[in-house]
Amino acid sequence: LNDDYTFERFVVGPTNGLAHAAALAVAEKPALAYNPLFLHGSVGLGKTHLLQAACRSLLDRRPDLRILYLSCETFANQFIQAVQSGDLKNFRYRYREVDVLVIDDIHFLANKERTEEEFFHTFNQLYHSRRQIILSSDSHPRDIPAIEERLVSRFKWGLVTEIEPPGFETRLQIVRMKSEQRGARFPEEVCEFIANQITANIRELEGAIYKVASLSELMHRP
Repeated sequence: LNDDYTFERFVVGPTNGLAHAAALAVAEKPALAYNPLFLHGSVGLGKTHLLQAACRSLLDRRPDLRILYLSCETFANQFIQAVQSGDLKNFRYRYREVDVLVIDDIHFLANKERTEEEFFHTFNQLYHSRRQIILSSDSHPRDIPAIEERLVSRFKWGLVTEIEPPGFETRLQIVRMKSEQRGARFPEEVCEFIANQITANIRELEGAIYKVASLSELMHRP
């Protein structure tokens, strides 16, 4: 887990407040609050941050929990390897006996029929065993192309919530926080300039902050 991806370091605003509250609720009451929790939104808006923050918070509360956090691509690759090596029994045990399963970019299941089938049964077993499932995607379940309807239906059993691009006030707060984490908060006019220039993607916003801070350090200029 990335040390920066905690609830304390997640800037909450009108466009991500519900997703943040839901992830926090799941961390406090796994398999009781929202199951599954399905977060969706464009690239670089904080989905991975919330997934990892939930994992970290769960471990802080209950260090004994068995949590498996990975990308959908890793799940697919490990399934293929298990099929090729004839080791499906161990693969299934690994995924179906955890307390919490967290998968990033679940939309990568599309067009992978055997992997979809395997995940379908894994999902069912975890859900009916009252184990927490947390998923993220770049789009709403109904809008994931070429994915089985029975999976779409299950993704919607719990809470589906969207993370949208942040507004100016949220972006401004992000610039302030990230510049402070770099060692020195930017002057307010610099924070406002960066927040006005980059509007759609938090990762690009963070990249701009790091670039400005690095140039300032390297060139010894304010």
